[in-house]
Amino acid sequence: MKAKMNKRVIVSILVVVLIGVISGGVYAYQSKVEHDKRVKLERDKNYHKLETNADEAVELAYNSRKNIDIENANKSIEKLKNSDQKNLKNKMGKLDKLLSEINSTKVAVEKADSSKTEADLLNAQKAIDSLKDEYQAKDKSIFQENLINIKKAIADEKARVEQEAKIKAEQEVKVKAEQERKALEQPSGLNQNNVFDYINKFLAMKGYNPDDYILNNPIGNGPQAPAETPALDIPSSFDVKYQEKDGTGVGMFRVTKTLDNRVQVTKFVGSNLDADGMEYVGVS
Repeated sequence: MKAKMNKRVIVSILVVVLIGVISGGVYAYQSKVEHDKRVKLERDKNYHKLETNADEAVELAYNSRKNIDIENANKSIEKLKNSDQKNLKNKMGKLDKLLSEINSTKVAVEKADSSKTEADLLNAQKAIDSLKDEYQAKDKSIFQENLINIKKAIADEKARVEQEAKIKAEQEVKVKAEQERKALEQPSGLNQNNVFDYINKFLAMKGYNPDDYILNNPIGNGPQAPAETPALDIPSSFDVKYQEKDGTGVGMFRVTKTLDNRVQVTKFVGSNLDADGMEYVGVS
């Protein structure tokens, strides 16, 4: 009887011990599971933060366009899993392409502004037209406005130069006309404007018809005397070859300014002095 009771006590003790062992194992397992969950949640939380940082870094790079922000965005992307990098890397690749096109257009517009050539203006317009992404819309508008202003400045400068040239030409015409008028007013001055008048007056004085003579351009015996040459600087004589319209003769008239400021016309037939071919002439 006593032996049976001892056996029961031993069994009871074993049961209690077994229950304690099982309970301890269950508790240890549950503790490990809870620990693993906390670790995973913390790890997921940290990784989510890396993803958020990468997204924000890419957005900042798009907004600021600064090299430092672009570099930081690429570094943030590298911290992510390979499977999570593709989309963000594609965005950064697109940003690089868009900024490259913007910079190329900026260079083209600046070159057009510097050279003002038609070829560079056309190239700048082509570069502006190539900016088609919405991200480039503001840049495109600014570049187009700049190019319009460049073209307007070129047109204004061209108009100014043309106007100045027109005014200068008109002034030169007026000056020349005034100089010619003054030259013609010189009673004894010889120039290419009045030498024919002296010859025609001479022919009329000698009984010849001036219309019967074809006169060539006068050649001075010194430097040529344009209409604006002052009277004192005019050559002392002009030689004018002639041909009679009926073909009967050719020769030369020599119109000379004498020392006493009179004008003398001498007629030569061939190389010989015409017997009736010298006279002092005045043109009123």
